[in-house]
Amino acid sequence: MTTTSPYDHTAPRAHDAHPVHGASLAHSAPVLAAPMTPAPLRTAGSHLGPGEDFPEDLTGLGMAELQVLHSRITRQLDHDWLTDPDGPHCCTMDRRQELLAELDARDTA
Repeated sequence: MTTTSPYDHTAPRAHDAHPVHGASLAHSAPVLAAPMTPAPLRTAGSHLGPGEDFPEDLTGLGMAELQVLHSRITRQLDHDWLTDPDGPHCCTMDRRQELLAELDARDTA
């Protein structure tokens, strides 16, 4: 048994129409306000390649800066292991050792 309704639910209704575009308000996404804060400055990438600058003295860095540097070196090592059949660049390996030594020194201090 099929029942029919005198009201067609698929047809747009006059009170649902958007005043400017004629689109249905029921199916339109809410408009979000633009953020009031400026976009952050673009920072360095997530890797730190052998040709990029590396601090000579790690003791002058804050803990957060040291951790970011460690993260970038680790990402570079991951990238090198996955893309280079010879493995990571020796410079990247040396940098990792320096970072680990500095982190260990701060952990025991």
